[in-house]
Amino acid sequence: MSAELENRLRSAFEDATARVQAPPEPGWPEDGRARRGAYPFLVVAAAVAATLAVLLTAGLLKGGGSAGDPSFVPRALDVTPVRPARSPDLALRLQDADDPQVVRVRTGEVLGTVRPPAGYRPLWAGQATAAADDRTFFFTVGKKADGRALVARVHVDDRGRPDGDAVLVAEAPRAADLDAVVPSASPTGTAAPSRRASLDGLTASPDGTRLAMLVSTRSGEGVAVWDLRTGRATTWGSRVPVLSVAWGADGSLLWASDASAGRLDPRSRGGALRATRTFAGTGEADRPVLLPGGDRIIVLERQYSVRFVRLPGTPGASPKVLDQWVPDGGDNGGPVVDASGRFVLYLRNGKGMRMNLATGARTPTGLGGEGNKMAGFVW
Repeated sequence: MSAELENRLRSAFEDATARVQAPPEPGWPEDGRARRGAYPFLVVAAAVAATLAVLLTAGLLKGGGSAGDPSFVPRALDVTPVRPARSPDLALRLQDADDPQVVRVRTGEVLGTVRPPAGYRPLWAGQATAAADDRTFFFTVGKKADGRALVARVHVDDRGRPDGDAVLVAEAPRAADLDAVVPSASPTGTAAPSRRASLDGLTASPDGTRLAMLVSTRSGEGVAVWDLRTGRATTWGSRVPVLSVAWGADGSLLWASDASAGRLDPRSRGGALRATRTFAGTGEADRPVLLPGGDRIIVLERQYSVRFVRLPGTPGASPKVLDQWVPDGGDNGGPVVDASGRFVLYLRNGKGMRMNLATGARTPTGLGGEGNKMAGFVW
């Protein structure tokens, strides 16, 4: 047995028995006659334990389990980088803990329903993202609708039909790994090796080979980059919440908090996030969404006016109003940027709009209306 397998078996056993209390010692008679009945029980218990050990070992050797989740083992995947779609028109629709649906942006037509991996459910208020080919989608699942998050992936064809059940591909980093890189973090006091950080955001690289995760523990916040080709994550920590990330054209990862931003090389070693610029916070409840070039976009709603604004990433540049309208009681918000960073969806008085960020051209979509009030979309 390899040292790695031995450690994984030991971690799995410790996790499974961490909350099991030892039974009280019975009052055995002094002559020991009443103890004879205990021996058959011990033989059975030993046999059960041996069987469980064999099953656990077999599951690990076949890639069928881990200390954190017996159905998922991180592994390297054969991933072919995808090419950006010329003009994306498919989106993944998420609502509550229902199975995600593939919809056509232009019409709102439901094209297919995604089945999660067997034994898993989409998470309430879960995270999702898309690759730039407009055919590869990722979303969070758990054993329960409010359980620990794992990431599943699904491919769809040109008609929006899934090619099968979604498959598990990633999980959040260990809480201890994030705590280790959060500046001046206080220990959380947990010794459970399988405890995972909370997964608060998910952004796929345009080519679909990496996943950037916004993660957090009680000690701090951070960003983890999961490389599907290696099955490993690298983690960077921060003392302030990271609100948004975006993949740059050069493969770097941009991040932004409410008042600072930076850029990291996802191939570098993990550590503390270092801000390269600061700016005034928006003071808004909604998060600005980061664009690949470093600009941010946000919908600012006031009593008599709603503005869709582009906040510059270059010091000294002025904000640019992309759209403006008078509210009429309908929902306003978003925005949702596509994986290439070229297009954005937002709500304008309850109606879904799509904008080309390069030209400013706006077209209506079928993603608004009462039926989509509680739904989220990624594309």
